[in-house]
Amino acid sequence: MQAEPPWTEVFRSLAVGPCDDRAFVLLALGIPAAMHYAEGSYALLVAASDAPRARVELERYVLENRPRPRPVPPRLHPGAALAAAGYVLLLFLVAVASSRGLFGLDWYERGVLDGARVRHGELWRAVTALTLHADLAHLLANSGFGALFGGLAARVYGAGAGWLLVLLAATLANLANGLWMGPGHASLGASTAVFAALGALAVHRWPAATRRTRWGLRGGSFVAALVLLALLGTGDAHTDVLAHALGFGAGAVLAWPLRARPAPAAWAPQRRAGAAALGLIAAAWAAAYWM
Repeated sequence: MQAEPPWTEVFRSLAVGPCDDRAFVLLALGIPAAMHYAEGSYALLVAASDAPRARVELERYVLENRPRPRPVPPRLHPGAALAAAGYVLLLFLVAVASSRGLFGLDWYERGVLDGARVRHGELWRAVTALTLHADLAHLLANSGFGALFGGLAARVYGAGAGWLLVLLAATLANLANGLWMGPGHASLGASTAVFAALGALAVHRWPAATRRTRWGLRGGSFVAALVLLALLGTGDAHTDVLAHALGFGAGAVLAWPLRARPAPAAWAPQRRAGAAALGLIAAAWAAAYWM
């Protein structure tokens, strides 16, 4: 089609593709359009009466199809591997101490989560029970999965803040479990902390370019965590399923506010948080020894 006075140029490009795309958009909206090639470039022409509307629609097309910014990568904290190694070392140190009755203490009798005793005020058991294990297989499983999920939580929330979050969530879960636990039942093991770390990871805000993708990632991570909870947290008749579910829920609830206010990346706050976690465990065992 030849350019004639009734036609007005609304777009020009050196390549035919951009003009062709815009011509298709205008035609789909009922605006007749034509391309005209001259002097090494392509011009998109519409009737003069359609030009104002065509320009508005083309501006809208550009805005809707502009490149979306890349999602900001998550800030990952250092020191996660070292903190995970410290977690494993702590479990093995308690295992050795309890097997030898160090300090003349019956570690299992004083540290196991006993519902009746928790209800009578022995609240330290909610912490000490996390460090005790029934046998080597139990210890190895919780060491491995705890280092994995706890290490990932430490990468997301910080080496100190992440492990303090996991410990607090597991402690709250054990307290709730102890208050619910019937007479004659007891519980021990770091698996509650393992699933607290998994719950904290499930609600982490994963970056995405669009809101729809963000919701998909959020829902996908939560569903994946629930699947892992079902696969790893049910086990046999000796598995404390309630403790695992409570740990998962407590980890998710405590981690939720950190999505909007990330943990500080500075080393000093993370170190203080890590010291607080170790201090809580030491205080719990001191209470078990002296009370």
